[in-house]
Amino acid sequence: MQFKSSVFVLFVVLLTVMPGCTSGDNSSDGEAIPAFSIVADDEVTYTSESLLGTPYVVHFSASWCNNCRPTIHAIDAQLSSHTYIVISTDNSDSEKLSDWHLQVNESQEGTVDTPFAVNAELAHTLGINNTPTLLLVSSEGIILERYIGTLTDSSEIDAFWSKAV
Repeated sequence: MQFKSSVFVLFVVLLTVMPGCTSGDNSSDGEAIPAFSIVADDEVTYTSESLLGTPYVVHFSASWCNNCRPTIHAIDAQLSSHTYIVISTDNSDSEKLSDWHLQVNESQEGTVDTPFAVNAELAHTLGINNTPTLLLVSSEGIILERYIGTLTDSSEIDAFWSKAV
């Protein structure tokens, strides 16, 4: 009986110490964002290096993702004074970035000013399999939070962003 108790205690300790064992989809990663360079539809080049010094949100999306549009509008409105970039996981979107941006603007009230870009390789490197997926990146380039799913509630957006400041 004492052996079983010891094994159970060891198991609990390992679960506590090993990262990722008890976390859900919306967990903190703590890994550095891989180096990237994108040219967005605002004709600005954004790189992981140029964004150092400021926290930002990367929203992995696609033109065909209708569930992403409300999140794009909500994040853009709520975090308008912060850096927010929408990146498509679908390379075919590169030919229609401005059309996609217009469709997002037409889908709800309000204009989305955030830049749109394509980088399927970055999504693949980060293991992004679902849209929408949002990454909160610290000013040091560390992924603080990964949020999978629609994020439109202002208090949830504030709670998400608060981890960066």
